[in-house]
Amino acid sequence: MPKKNIKEEKKKEVKSVKNVKVNKESDKNNKENKKSDKKTVHKNPNVSKFFEWFDQYRLAIYGVIGGVLTTVLVVILIWPDRIATLKDGTQPVAKIDGLTVTADDLYTDMKEVYSISSLLEKIDNKILEKKYPETDEMNDELKSEAENYYNVYEQYYGTSKEDFLKNNGFGSEAAFLEYLRLDYRRNKYTEDYAKSLITDNEIDKYYKDSVFGDINTKHILVRVEESATDEEKEKAKKLAEEIISKLNDGKTFDEVKEEYKDSTTYEELGYKSYNASLESAYMEEMQKLSDNSYSKTPVETSYGYHIIYRIDQKEKPSLEDVKEDVIQILADKKIADDTNMSYISLDKMRKDAGLKFTDTVLEKKYDTYMDQHK
Repeated sequence: MPKKNIKEEKKKEVKSVKNVKVNKESDKNNKENKKSDKKTVHKNPNVSKFFEWFDQYRLAIYGVIGGVLTTVLVVILIWPDRIATLKDGTQPVAKIDGLTVTADDLYTDMKEVYSISSLLEKIDNKILEKKYPETDEMNDELKSEAENYYNVYEQYYGTSKEDFLKNNGFGSEAAFLEYLRLDYRRNKYTEDYAKSLITDNEIDKYYKDSVFGDINTKHILVRVEESATDEEKEKAKKLAEEIISKLNDGKTFDEVKEEYKDSTTYEELGYKSYNASLESAYMEEMQKLSDNSYSKTPVETSYGYHIIYRIDQKEKPSLEDVKEDVIQILADKKIADDTNMSYISLDKMRKDAGLKFTDTVLEKKYDTYMDQHK
């Protein structure tokens, strides 16, 4: 019997008992009323028999009700797992050599292997599509990213676009774009989460130590190929040192770049800011140099050896003008330094959205999955 009905029946029973008690009290005070009350009570013989039966078996009835409630409580405490199942999964989906695979069998195996990733894809999509609605800019970026995948696989593996999609489990390009869209939104949320962790002290320190006015440079590069031998690298370094010695002897930068134009590369970079996409060795050297000065030793990067000439520098921008860029740089660094940042941020996102599991087995799987990334 449902709990609600038990409670309602119990109320009715208690009310009836109460009425009987009231009548008994009245009997003690007025014997004349007792007779009339009895007639009223026993006017319907079925009602009279009910009260007589109830008085006789009252304790037994209460015992049965208490037993049911106790059993429910024990079941909740001892068997707490709530497992989502197919309503009727006994139908076979395939048969072979006496083996019958039912819908339940297939569902159980799929749940074991794909449950968490599939579940989180659906949950995250639901949450993130509201936080980051689809835009033309987003779609253009995703299409460009997809094209990069196709081109790379075709260039290095000779794989066509169609084969790439099929080999990676995508039934269509639209499905691949949806996969990229979820990844894009997850990364965006992780980025915003990392930004929320940045303090004013971190911003002030980075501004003081790392932000500078744009610097105008040009350079001569003695290129070194990735496949170069140690001997070839040493030869390139000696050539760079030779160019520097010519500058030390009084030749101008333009004169030496003309003299060595057949064996080097010359480039005017122009003004580059503190967050320019230059290799750190080049960035550090151009900051150390004073205006109208050049490198006294070759500067090594992944491209080879540079001789850098610093022309001039602009004034340092205000914190207000660069604050958002500084926050972005610090957020990127936090994400790079903590490989679990994405898992932590998305877990917070789901909890903030009110995620609750009704399947306790899946809940344990999720907890295990998250424990691996703490």
